[in-house]
Amino acid sequence: MKTIYKIPLLIVLFLTSFLSAQEKIKGNKEVTRENRNISNFDKIEIIDNLDVKLVYNADQSVNVETDSNLQSSIITSVNNGMLSVSIQNKIVNKKELMVHINVNSSLKEINGYNKSNIESNNSLNIDTLTINSFDNCDINLKLNSKLLRINSKKISDLKFEILSEQVFINSEESSSIKGTIDAVETIFSLIDKSVVNINGSTNVFEIETLGNSTFKGKDFTAKDVVINASNSSNAYIKATKSIDIYTKNSAEVYLYDNPKITLSEFFDKSSIYKKE
Repeated sequence: MKTIYKIPLLIVLFLTSFLSAQEKIKGNKEVTRENRNISNFDKIEIIDNLDVKLVYNADQSVNVETDSNLQSSIITSVNNGMLSVSIQNKIVNKKELMVHINVNSSLKEINGYNKSNIESNNSLNIDTLTINSFDNCDINLKLNSKLLRINSKKISDLKFEILSEQVFINSEESSSIKGTIDAVETIFSLIDKSVVNINGSTNVFEIETLGNSTFKGKDFTAKDVVINASNSSNAYIKATKSIDIYTKNSAEVYLYDNPKITLSEFFDKSSIYKKE
């Protein structure tokens, strides 16, 4: 039995030693900007605690703005079309750290991890785009697309200004999504303790709320709505033409405006409230 428990102990000791030995570095306060030589990319992943600014431009580029002695600690590479940006060493202090990335219409996917912060100054005009946020990631983007997919997990915080034909949002765990969406078709799925708070408009709106999730959409005007609410979720819906409701468990649905109401399922202790 002693031999069995030695292996996990050795792994713990190795990881502890590795983390302790990880080089710490402090910025020299002399800020420089460095253009990185990169190949073409259609996907981006921001792995560490980095501030990233996306700019829509015909030509792709990556520029790192930080203290001169920290430049070598910011790793940028492209593998199989994936631009990866990460930090090699533990930076304990710096005057500036910003990664500027020019993207164009070939971009298909954005991935944010850990405590990364991704934002855009201008609108990203991309036909088809998928955005994945994990951990404690912050994303603030302006988007103009035909098809947009957003997957938000952990405690990530997302803010958007979206103009699109189709928008699909999957919000899980304790993630938060806010902003404005104007789309032809919008489909949402909320679970766990996620919160989505949006305004704007759509023609067709399908939404599923599960767990303790909350959808705040009293300022999101939809013509035709299908809602499936269950568990202890809450949904605030503004439908102008029609709404088809499926609700059960202890879910609560709050209705705004005066649509034609079809009550397809109404079970357990679920509630429906009419709001002005």
